[in-house]
Amino acid sequence: MTAIEPRIGCQVETAGRNLSALFLLCCLAGCGGYPDDIDLGGLDEPDRTLYDRAVHDLDRGQLTRSRLLFQNLVNTYPDSEYLPLAKYGLAETFYHGGSRADMVQAQAEFKDFITFFPTSDMADDAQMLVAMAHVRQMEKSDRDPTQGQMAEVELQNMIASYPDSDLAVEARELLRAVQDVLAEHHRKVADFYATTGNYAGAVDRYLEVLDRYPDYTDLAESVYRLGETMRRGQNDGEAIVYYNRVIRNHPMTDAADEARERLEEMGQPVPTSNPAALARAESAEPPEGKGIFARVFGLWSRRPDVPTDTAAASIIPREEDGEGAGTGLGTFEVEGAVLGTEGPPER
Repeated sequence: MTAIEPRIGCQVETAGRNLSALFLLCCLAGCGGYPDDIDLGGLDEPDRTLYDRAVHDLDRGQLTRSRLLFQNLVNTYPDSEYLPLAKYGLAETFYHGGSRADMVQAQAEFKDFITFFPTSDMADDAQMLVAMAHVRQMEKSDRDPTQGQMAEVELQNMIASYPDSDLAVEARELLRAVQDVLAEHHRKVADFYATTGNYAGAVDRYLEVLDRYPDYTDLAESVYRLGETMRRGQNDGEAIVYYNRVIRNHPMTDAADEARERLEEMGQPVPTSNPAALARAESAEPPEGKGIFARVFGLWSRRPDVPTDTAAASIIPREEDGEGAGTGLGTFEVEGAVLGTEGPPER
């Protein structure tokens, strides 16, 4: 009996896999089947068959069918050489889904990939896409900052965990853009407190901007408004400190000009500008302006001006230049639109 039992178990397992694969093929045939150029192959290498079909469907936006195929591969062939790519592809099917529920599931699946394959060459890509799932849900600075805060955490995790990644520069640039939105959120809250006479609350929020976001694009204006709030709160000594700081560190800004006028009104000496700051300001390129259509559209859009495309790896091959051929790696390009509660219909 002992010599026969393993063979019986093997036969049962093989039969179960074949029935599972046959059932899946029947289901997919009912969904429209596959084009004639897809080789159905046999059941001697079903994990490769499942993987190829899953990638094919993912590439064509058939997310539900692709997800089913990836999940079947993961569950049925835990020792397959395609398991890492299948788990990554499974996460992609949610990432491309577009709904908020899809984004939550995509984050969980990509983190699951990192847990199972921490030394994979795609672990940094997975972490980048965890952050991108939050970036895609960000709202403008006058709205809920939760997704921006979570994106900030995941991007910082990306930079700390994978400092040598090819995506590190992209992650730093994206983090700067995300933090600009968060800094502006805090500054707007501070402005509101200042206009309502809550000077203590305004001071706390302005200081938070200065301490947490030293690279904020409108830092000079924040420093000046902090000085103004101090002055209105009857704290002229501290106000002078921040007026001086604007002039020294941000000499060629409107905020510096206003600070000079304020110091002259108060009978205070005007400091000289920091030579390094002056040279930096003189060499800086002026910011690019936006067209009238972009400005009007921006008033109605819930999305902040934060990039939503990424060079993180995708298992979808790039057909235009052949990059990723043989490896199944491509890149993501995501439309910068606010995600709704429902995903887009499958093509």
